[in-house]
Amino acid sequence: MTNVNIQTEHIIAYLEGRLSKEDTDAFEKQMLDSPELRKEVDDLRFICDTSQMLYIQERIDVNKRWKNISRTLQQNRFRQKIGHYFRYAAAILLIPALIGSVYFYQRAYRSDNQPIEQVELSSAYGLISKITLPDGSEVWLNSGSKLHYPKRFVGDQRKVFLSGEAYFKVSSDKKHRFDVALTNGLTVSAYGTEFNINAYEDDDEIETTLAKGSVEIRNDKKPIPRVLNPGEQAIYNKVTDNMKVSDINLYMVTSWKEGKIVFRRTEMAEIAQRLSRHFNVNIILQSKKIFNYKYSATFTTETLEEILQLLEKTAPIKCTMIEPEQASDYSYTRRTVIIEAR
Repeated sequence: MTNVNIQTEHIIAYLEGRLSKEDTDAFEKQMLDSPELRKEVDDLRFICDTSQMLYIQERIDVNKRWKNISRTLQQNRFRQKIGHYFRYAAAILLIPALIGSVYFYQRAYRSDNQPIEQVELSSAYGLISKITLPDGSEVWLNSGSKLHYPKRFVGDQRKVFLSGEAYFKVSSDKKHRFDVALTNGLTVSAYGTEFNINAYEDDDEIETTLAKGSVEIRNDKKPIPRVLNPGEQAIYNKVTDNMKVSDINLYMVTSWKEGKIVFRRTEMAEIAQRLSRHFNVNIILQSKKIFNYKYSATFTTETLEEILQLLEKTAPIKCTMIEPEQASDYSYTRRTVIIEAR
């Protein structure tokens, strides 16, 4: 027993580093030759290490600490599983995302580098057409008119080309000017307003009438634009290259977009021109005296024949209708109306 105690004390002294170098070497040599001694040394080392932590362990809530450790281990395992799942899911989703990105990039690249498709809208004779432009602006096209515009607006401007008559209700955009290009280098510009333009190619004059807001009329030949106020009309003469501005009856100018034909002390020459354009007929005035006749009337659903009959009742004139004839190429001529004095 005494030998055991001495042996145990000797092991403890070794573990605590209290043996001399010679005794330590001899003891370690002895451990190499004796597995039993090595086991006893390991057991005592464990006991010593555990004894040093007894005080700390006595102050620790072991159950609580174990629960915390167990919860942490479970959370770590859960995070690892979630991490593996998301990495796997991300790898799966990344492929279509990359494909989609490449597709939309190529599509946008092609869209930006390809020419913008142009649209031309024509309003048939006797009809009024209404369209909505890419920016939300609304346009009414009168009989026999054409509007040319891009399928989408790009850059700083919104530009359209008009031949004929149209009423514009421009969507407001202070950063992008709205331009209506006409013949003879004339351009009507606005940022958000309502106006009417009468610019048929076979007329000598171009009329711009402002209903709301403000517009500028620019001429390529003149640096200073003309600005209109609501209720004003600018008449540009193609022959003289001059422009005059005056007040106008808005109802008489813009009522056509509601399907009405309004005359207010209008001369026969203008009446013939407007009826000819609306009904797609040729009207011939055979007497100079007829040019001095003036009419005031409002027509809505009346046919050409009914309008001519009403004109005959209010003035000493006679209207003769010549029906279309078939030409050698199987096409038909337009109807012709001859108006002469009685």
